[in-house]
Amino acid sequence: MKQLSLYIHVPFCTRRCSYCSFYHVPAEKSREEAFTGALLDEMRFALDDLGERFELRTVFVGGGTPTVLGDACWTRIVETIAPFFPAGGPAEFTVEMNPEDVEPARVAFLRGLGVNRASLGVQSMHPVGQKVLKRCAPEVNARAIEIVRGSFDNVSFDVLLGVPKTTPADLDATLRTLLAQQPRHLSVYGLEPGGDMSHEVERFFEAVDPDRVADEYLRVCETLRAGGFRHYEVSNFARPGFESLHNRTYWDGGDYLGVGPAAHSALGGRRFWNEPSLDAYLRRSGREHLAARVRDDAGGGAIERVMLALRTDRGAPAEWLDAARVGEFAAGGFVEMRDGRVFSTERGFLILNDLVLRLAEPAATNEPTC
Repeated sequence: MKQLSLYIHVPFCTRRCSYCSFYHVPAEKSREEAFTGALLDEMRFALDDLGERFELRTVFVGGGTPTVLGDACWTRIVETIAPFFPAGGPAEFTVEMNPEDVEPARVAFLRGLGVNRASLGVQSMHPVGQKVLKRCAPEVNARAIEIVRGSFDNVSFDVLLGVPKTTPADLDATLRTLLAQQPRHLSVYGLEPGGDMSHEVERFFEAVDPDRVADEYLRVCETLRAGGFRHYEVSNFARPGFESLHNRTYWDGGDYLGVGPAAHSALGGRRFWNEPSLDAYLRRSGREHLAARVRDDAGGGAIERVMLALRTDRGAPAEWLDAARVGEFAAGGFVEMRDGRVFSTERGFLILNDLVLRLAEPAATNEPTC
């Protein structure tokens, strides 16, 4: 039976963090039910549109802030997708959790729905850093970590690099605190501008030092490797056996369906995405959701294939790349060759976009599609 991954985008947030350029809207209880109804509408038709038997190997609910949704909305969502679960449930069912929303009863409720992996947006354990990021106090993070660790064996923490008004020593302290909680997984992101940035977000990034971000990235890589974590993707580290199965689907070029405003999908070589507008999303019904998808004709080519391969520790087959340029970048310490494959080094991850373009250019010219 065909395996499929499902991503659900919940656009609501109680506030905008300083650095955030992802699509979201202010949380409003009055709109949650309308959103949930539209989401279920899209899911039913999108899943039916696949036209073949399949099961949901992984589910990932992100946003936005999924944990702002009420229990009734969560129940309706899971009841809609449960018929597509394999026996025993999905191999991985992840929910992004905002530390401020984490309460014992709430976590137990999600666990009872079949959620088996928690991704907690910690970001920093430094009080000044959290204030700069417009995140909760470290004490709130600590309480959320304790609650989540008590209910889930598979827990991931998000950490940000280059936070203004903090120091590398502050980051080291954050890592020590988090590692003491024995997480299975960490996602470590360098603060960098991108996406649809507001003027406020643009001003925030004026205070971010890219060189410091790069230095902290290399320090974190060293610390986590020494701590027994596998650096399996440019921004992700896991204890062996706890790599994110859902995100692997993206990086391995597998099929995934995204539902909700701004969600992206890749199915059978077709790529499309939903408009980042909750208002437009709520106006649609039935197959209108499918008709409104925006085709993404830019993805799926040879350059993307190389990019996805080089961002993981599986690397890319050497025959995909220009041998002379591979030699040049290997001499500079940006890539390594082993057993006929090319791997990015941690220094290479810092220049990954340029690295991919330089190495894949001949492949893109000679082989425009995967």
